[in-house]
Amino acid sequence: MTELITEDRPRIKYVTRFTGRLEWTFDEGSESELQSLSQLMSRMEALGAAPILNDGQVAGNCAISPKILHHSAVLQLPYASGRVGHGSPTQGPDGLALVSMSGKPPGHILDPKKDFVLVTSFDRSEWTAEYRSREPAIRPSSDTPLLTAALAHGDDYGWEDTPLVVLHGHALAEGEGLSYAAQLGLPISPRETLFSTPEDLSELEGLFREYPYPRNRCYIRRGHGFFLLSKTVAEAESWFDQWVQPWLMARKGQEERDLK
Repeated sequence: MTELITEDRPRIKYVTRFTGRLEWTFDEGSESELQSLSQLMSRMEALGAAPILNDGQVAGNCAISPKILHHSAVLQLPYASGRVGHGSPTQGPDGLALVSMSGKPPGHILDPKKDFVLVTSFDRSEWTAEYRSREPAIRPSSDTPLLTAALAHGDDYGWEDTPLVVLHGHALAEGEGLSYAAQLGLPISPRETLFSTPEDLSELEGLFREYPYPRNRCYIRRGHGFFLLSKTVAEAESWFDQWVQPWLMARKGQEERDLK
């Protein structure tokens, strides 16, 4: 189904709490990893896996574990009083996930130092996320409940390992795309729910428990899209090229032929 953003159904369906500014200083390797993730997001948009929704912003998102940057990133945090300012540099970010910002304009390439948001906690009972970003208006992706579940709760699902990167796009979720995913043997949720809701999270976690990572790496939320889990951005791109891109290219070719 196509997600519609309305006053009654906002893009972000959970409560967000800004807890302070986040500014990065990190080494070349860490910045390169985030740049690679940004480029992968741009590829996904160009291929049609991240369509523009009715609010004019792009669907699809990504997240990366702070563990990847733990030994090579320094971030500036506010003073303990809670005032937004610059405290002493802290080695390594603490949090559930670095997620892409909500409401990415079409064609915008995510800036590693500006467009990623550190989600420090997500309270499922209150459906509330606390986050740090360059400024309060830069909020975490609408799919933060699902992204943090993939990166921070592997033990809850009985996984033997924990992924460090998750890529989400709106493809392979319905019609022929869903049939294609079934042919690949990808886990598919049985029920379609409203995006980015507790029900949506429950359906994805049901797949996580039944089809554990890393024996499975790509999960299909019926009516929502794919969630691709990996250890590195390069690995995520490799699986994207293997499982998702062929369908996108075939669909694009068919659309071009239909126009002739």
